[in-house]
Amino acid sequence: MSAATRDILLNKEVIAVNQDPLGQQGRRIRDDGDLEVWSKPLSDGSRAVILFNRSESPAKIEVNWPEIGLTRSVRADVRDVWSHRSIGKVSDRYAALVPAHGVIMVKVTP
Repeated sequence: MSAATRDILLNKEVIAVNQDPLGQQGRRIRDDGDLEVWSKPLSDGSRAVILFNRSESPAKIEVNWPEIGLTRSVRADVRDVWSHRSIGKVSDRYAALVPAHGVIMVKVTP
């Protein structure tokens, strides 16, 4: 397998979301045609959020805190679990440019 495939399959942060002890399944919280937002509550009180772009072009996808059970005023720590980097404290919403046929997965911790 390629190094890129190995990195995907062995990503400890993504595996931790998948095997979270809370055991709740992720659910689609928004379907805008080719653009979707999915969320999953985690046992530590955070949320895993997936921004999914099925279109042929890059697209900006946004998730508002109330959509994932947080209040707008919450300053949440957002972490990109694919790239293992902290995005920082964010209020109200998170938005990202998602590549065509791409996914961005973040962990949102209030």
